[in-house]
Amino acid sequence: MESEPEESHSSESEGSLISEQEEGSYSSESEGSHSSESEGNDGYYSSHESGANQSVRGDDDEDDGDEEISSRKDGISELSDSILIRILSFLPMKYVVATSILSKRWQFLWTMVPNLVFRFRRRDEHFVNSIDKTLVLHQNSQIKKFLIDFTYQSQFQSSVNVWIRHATRKNVEELHLQFRVGQHIRSSPMDYAHALPQFLYANSSIVKLSLWFCNIKPTWVISWPSLKTLSIGSVELCDDLIEEILSGCPALESLELHHCFGINSLNITSASLKKLVINRYWDSSHSHHRSVLKISAPNVQSLGILGNMYTKECRVKNVPSLFDASLNFELAMQEGNPKDHYKLYHKVVMKLLKSVNHVKALTVGTWCIQVLSIFEGKDLSSLLSNLKCLILDTHLNKWDLPGIANLLQSSTHLETFVINMISPCSQQVGFF
Repeated sequence: MESEPEESHSSESEGSLISEQEEGSYSSESEGSHSSESEGNDGYYSSHESGANQSVRGDDDEDDGDEEISSRKDGISELSDSILIRILSFLPMKYVVATSILSKRWQFLWTMVPNLVFRFRRRDEHFVNSIDKTLVLHQNSQIKKFLIDFTYQSQFQSSVNVWIRHATRKNVEELHLQFRVGQHIRSSPMDYAHALPQFLYANSSIVKLSLWFCNIKPTWVISWPSLKTLSIGSVELCDDLIEEILSGCPALESLELHHCFGINSLNITSASLKKLVINRYWDSSHSHHRSVLKISAPNVQSLGILGNMYTKECRVKNVPSLFDASLNFELAMQEGNPKDHYKLYHKVVMKLLKSVNHVKALTVGTWCIQVLSIFEGKDLSSLLSNLKCLILDTHLNKWDLPGIANLLQSSTHLETFVINMISPCSQQVGFF
């Protein structure tokens, strides 16, 4: 089944946005490999056209074929249309449309699928034309899921807006706009991002929304009353915009920010929001000066600070409802005396551990583990005495072992201990 981009926790070159060579990222679901599903997407519509022509060309030939097939029916042919449509709804559109050539029964069955998933890796107008034709022929009165994943260019602005309008008019429940920036764009990439149409900011049907490489600039109040899951990636944000978004989403339960920038404070008072993920931070100013992201979320139950945060330090306070936390991040190495930086990193990790020391489940990544190894668990003591489940994402090498031992010694009431082995090259720590 198709899902959203899968984020990597590995380091990226500072100052880059998601490019057409990257595989996509974190979300609440994994959309699978982009390349394997997108190959040949530019020609998928021709399969439908050839199928339609075939049915007009020779009815007699087709009747003979149907008689031959009927004598050796397969199980799938005996299924009802509703079940077949359900099966098709899990496939990428290039495979869905291709079924139109199978027989008369299949010729227009694809037009009733509720999930429309379009992926393409390259910049290509054929892909845009294919989506246009598919939407014209689509007959289902409702679209449950609408996903577009391709390398965006400003020349496609109007076409993309037409697609979004089509989906919203059919009361789309899941809308995923997963755009990427072309490799040729190196400076001010947000100048080339897709500007969301203003009509999208007032929508009552969307329950799940993903916005990647989009300019979010509403001219009036945001109103997403049904929205429960929001994922934003490679987008320029600010504190006021985040507050405006949260105010317009009274039912929001999960917020994920991937590779975003421009935020200094997340003051989340929403009673409904239970999950918050900060995955990587992109420094648009290319500054090497350390900055702080303050997080206050009294009702959040699950918190994740993940990936390369570059020079952005997260400080967490006022999270009394927190049940589980994931500290699987790293900070960029700075110029100067390494010992001074190690002391700073130790303070950062210790502050976070103290802020979440009441959680029942904790995940710690290898960077944080090695920070604790350097200082041999200084000040850790029985800090994690409330912890019931400890999960470690680690290389499990000699540099990690002291930190692991310190975490175990501090977790005096631990019931479950899990080690997830990671590849030595999957995260660049740089301490040893």
